[in-house]
Amino acid sequence: MVYGNRPLLWQLYPALLLVALTALLAVSWLAGTSVRNFHVEQVESDLAARAQLLQSKIIDLLAPGPDDPAPAAALPYSHSPAQLAVLQAYSRQAGTASATRLTVIAPDGLVLADSEQTPAEMENHAYRPEIIAALAGRTGRDVRFSSSVYYDTMYVAIPLEQDGQVIGVLRTAIPLTAVDEALAAIYRRIALSGLVIALLVAVTAWFIARRLSRPLEEMKAGAERFAAGEFAGRIAESGAEETAALARAMNLMAAQLDQRLRTIDRQRNQLQTVFCSMVDGVITVDGAERVVEINQAAADLLAVEPDRIKDKNIRVAIRNSALQDLIRQVLQRGEPVEGELTLLDGKGGEHFCQAHGARLAELNEQGPGAVLVITDVTRLRRLENLRRDFVANVSHELKTPITSIEGFAETLLDGALAEPEEARRFAGIILQQSRRLHAIVEDLLTLSRIEQEGRRQSVPLQELPLLETLQAAVQACSRRAADRGMALELRGPAKLRAWINPALLEQALINLVDNAVKYAPVGTPVIIAAEETATEILIRVSDRGPGIPAAALPRIFERFYRVDKARSARLGGTGLGLAIVKHIVQVHHGQVSVASTVGQGSTFTIHLPKSAAGPLPSPNQNLTEG
Repeated sequence: MVYGNRPLLWQLYPALLLVALTALLAVSWLAGTSVRNFHVEQVESDLAARAQLLQSKIIDLLAPGPDDPAPAAALPYSHSPAQLAVLQAYSRQAGTASATRLTVIAPDGLVLADSEQTPAEMENHAYRPEIIAALAGRTGRDVRFSSSVYYDTMYVAIPLEQDGQVIGVLRTAIPLTAVDEALAAIYRRIALSGLVIALLVAVTAWFIARRLSRPLEEMKAGAERFAAGEFAGRIAESGAEETAALARAMNLMAAQLDQRLRTIDRQRNQLQTVFCSMVDGVITVDGAERVVEINQAAADLLAVEPDRIKDKNIRVAIRNSALQDLIRQVLQRGEPVEGELTLLDGKGGEHFCQAHGARLAELNEQGPGAVLVITDVTRLRRLENLRRDFVANVSHELKTPITSIEGFAETLLDGALAEPEEARRFAGIILQQSRRLHAIVEDLLTLSRIEQEGRRQSVPLQELPLLETLQAAVQACSRRAADRGMALELRGPAKLRAWINPALLEQALINLVDNAVKYAPVGTPVIIAAEETATEILIRVSDRGPGIPAAALPRIFERFYRVDKARSARLGGTGLGLAIVKHIVQVHHGQVSVASTVGQGSTFTIHLPKSAAGPLPSPNQNLTEG
């Protein structure tokens, strides 16, 4: 039975009252049942007596007369209509005189006479319980609902025997309404008496519960103060010896708890502060390799929920064989171990980690455990890879023009100066490669400057008409487009305004338009369009060039990445133009995306927010569509 936060009095009192009332109800039920059974037995005896009184007369009426036909083979007697009429008349007369329903039934169950019903309309009674018992030579009894008179009725049937043979059954019946009325009066008296007794029991139980609960409630209040950490107060050591002894024990317990809890709290706070503030993941296991503690950093790295894996075996809780091996080595050797782990987070990303394990003193009955500290070095690994790739790419890009310059300079020094035509051609190649080298260096410096200003968020943005910047970019690229017979079509509303840095955005657009002019077929148009949506401002640069394969779309904004290296080198590209575009758009708090179909052209889209507020996007954020 759950009492919740109810006072102790209201725990004792209902229990005492429930026991008393249960006993009272049980006694009342037994009394009522006994009275009912007594009345029913009296009615049964009375009906049996009435049947015995009428038995001989009924047997005489059933006996065949001298003029009656011979009996059938299956029955001891056959009854003529006149005989049945006399039997029916007698049944009605005797039933009325005795206030009892009389029914005479033949051995085959056929109703021969009934004091209240017409026998011909009544169903066969051979399968009634009391009839079956009477035909077997016993007195039968049953109580059931009568379908002919429509109320509960008691039936008592006795056998009608002649010469040791049952020639029929006499059944007496009386409705139980009179019994029920008598019992209802008795039940009312029992209920009234029980109510008075219940009130007396309730009052008595209240005083008993109050007397028992008062000292216990004082103990309870003191225990609640101790549980809440209020150890300054003490419980009064008074009253009965048992109560005083309990109060002394609780006061001593409070003093000891106060001292121990202070020590535990101090140590726990120190440990919890260190444990939670660590950026490295920490896992402790006991000697049975069950997880004892895991901090949030480790849970994030392992993509698990701390509360769900505690007290579980490490092999079940964390599915990483390298981590399991490290813990096993610590538990078996007892010496510090180190290792590398590759972990997958909940999103499928990889984390490269350094793990350091050491043995712990006994944590529980399982013996010494182990602690594993996991350091996520993914960012360092990626930065190292980026640095290595960048150095390799820069070295490769710079090596090509430098090698050309060096080679043709050596050729000139080796005697080509004596041949003016060759010397002039070689000098032109050296100049071309020098300009390419200069362009690479300039793009690298531009990219570095944009990245630094973006990290410092020092790029000033102003709300300006966007069409002016688009026109400036188109004007800068118009000469090269004219040389290739290509038209630059500018579309967009004149009143469209955006938060931009005009110089940077112009440079990004020049890079996009210049790429379109370079790679699109001669004579095809390049469309520069601007529009406004409900959430952002879009600038699109579309061409009808060769398009970009779907496999190359995710990488086209990487530094020095080229879809067609031979064609890019022939057209003089540095491989940094789209990387510059991406970083310029990022310092505008926007994104750049590309949609391209091979053989049909490409569309680069700059997505700018409608306001200057908002965090800078992730450095790797861009959208691509095939």
